[in-house]
Amino acid sequence: MKKTDKSRFARARVGLFTHYTYPTYDTSKGTDWGGTCYSARELRTARSAEEAASLFDGERYADVAHALGAEYVVFTVAHAGFNLLFPSETMKATGCSWKCAESSDAIRKLTDGLSKYDIPLVLYMPPNDDHDIPDADLKRMGWTDQRARMEFIKRLIREIYDRYGSGISGFWFDQGGPTADVCDFVRECDPDAVIFVNTGVTANTVRHPLSDFIVSEYYGSIEGVDSDTLPVHYSQVNRQIGAWYATGKKAPTDARNLYRYTVRTISVEGQMNAGIAWSCGPYLDQTWEDGVEELLRQLGGLLKSHDGIYGTVPGRSYVTKPDSTLDKSEWGVSTESEDGSEVYLHVLNVPESGYLELPEAADGKCFVSADTRGAALPLEKTSAGWRITMPKDADKIDTVVRLTAGR
Repeated sequence: MKKTDKSRFARARVGLFTHYTYPTYDTSKGTDWGGTCYSARELRTARSAEEAASLFDGERYADVAHALGAEYVVFTVAHAGFNLLFPSETMKATGCSWKCAESSDAIRKLTDGLSKYDIPLVLYMPPNDDHDIPDADLKRMGWTDQRARMEFIKRLIREIYDRYGSGISGFWFDQGGPTADVCDFVRECDPDAVIFVNTGVTANTVRHPLSDFIVSEYYGSIEGVDSDTLPVHYSQVNRQIGAWYATGKKAPTDARNLYRYTVRTISVEGQMNAGIAWSCGPYLDQTWEDGVEELLRQLGGLLKSHDGIYGTVPGRSYVTKPDSTLDKSEWGVSTESEDGSEVYLHVLNVPESGYLELPEAADGKCFVSADTRGAALPLEKTSAGWRITMPKDADKIDTVVRLTAGR
């Protein structure tokens, strides 16, 4: 089995989080949890788990994830109604054969697609989620008793590893996660597996004891909001682009807005929890909501064309605090190389004076040079700290100034 590098997730800056799901409803409960729609013109959900799985195009999805520059993908193996996107013998053994695909395997198509780009896959699973599962199905699955439910989850996890092996890197457990024995079982199946445990629709500040990372499922949609006004955090941040599922929305913003929020998030002190995972996904017909695929590709272009994004850690010389926003009077945020020899100033608001005035570095660093894309910038030591003369053609989205540390 291929070894999963957990540090790769800790250092990841950008991911793609997709809810792609087929729901079943218990009308007596009055639930209508929602699910992926067929298309923008046909707002129906799948007729079966088989239809959802058979329509999925793993190669096209992987191409979008790659274009975004995603360093990992979180994808629902099950969500609404706990319907599985592969032909599960574990589910069929419960008598709920309709709660899994008959023969099509969306997860296999996804692992094959992502392997081309070496993008790790983490499977989303809600092991305590019963609000949209009919009562009769709950009983068949043993879902009404916690011990029986967790034994079912373990059988399912064993089946997943038997089917996909090194094609998956771990699990993203929702709704407070499973019991400790389930996480222990994941480690038995794959000692190198990554485990994310989310404790609810909230902004979490404490790592769940069974989780490798601090996870915040919900930071809301970016729809109609200037991202500079949104708070950033050190947990894994998941923000929606439109809705959790593809339901007929349109691209709610532009790539500049997404890019600036991404940069601010990855700069937060302590953000070694897999960065930001933008949440969106395709319709059943494999198109995306109006403008969303283009938005992801444009965001990826910005991320890849600016220095100081990938392979960096949050700035220690110029620190971004959790829950901070960015006022127009503030210059921006910083990242740096892991060894601290290079500091990347993301100048999101270029000073009108043309000079960036910095205080002394918080960690006492001294700098010997400044440049942007290899072009040297004048750097002066001042009584207060440092002054950098900004280029006249400064990038209005993000002028990245690299400071080289020295003595």
